[in-house]
Amino acid sequence: MQEVKVWDLFIRVFHWSVVAIILINFTVFDEGSVHEFLGYILMGLLTLRFIWGFIGPSYARFKNFIPNTKEIKHHLNEVGGDKITPYLGHNPLGALMVFNLYLTLILLCFTGYLAITDMFWGIEWVEETHEFFANYLLFSVALHVLGVVWETFRSGVNLISAMFTGIKKIT
Repeated sequence: MQEVKVWDLFIRVFHWSVVAIILINFTVFDEGSVHEFLGYILMGLLTLRFIWGFIGPSYARFKNFIPNTKEIKHHLNEVGGDKITPYLGHNPLGALMVFNLYLTLILLCFTGYLAITDMFWGIEWVEETHEFFANYLLFSVALHVLGVVWETFRSGVNLISAMFTGIKKIT
């Protein structure tokens, strides 16, 4: 078993902070000033993550995990089978999910911000769009968690542990 340092401290703190914000905003404060404050924190975290995607260590850089069509097809062909290509960073489907989650969070923050501006306060389509992205985020998070659990069992690499420790244990 080989231990590889993959996720740096910033990525792990970012990840679990976003998880906490989502949990709190969906369960405790689904509206109001705390909800808005957490939305601003999320916007700040996303901005820092965007910057880190260009200047951070190798596995944090966007250019190092943007999958191409060939990689996606290869991974899809392996998902139901016995063959497993090891990935130190994100596998191709995981990378697509990361970008999906980032875009969804950006759109959620943007529509949430619009909803509290004077120009768009009380406008139904803005609130409905924000709610759509909130629901789509929950759907995406569920798929993300299922994918992590599936890949953990399929590959034997404990991805959840890696998001706490930063270390992937690859066979």
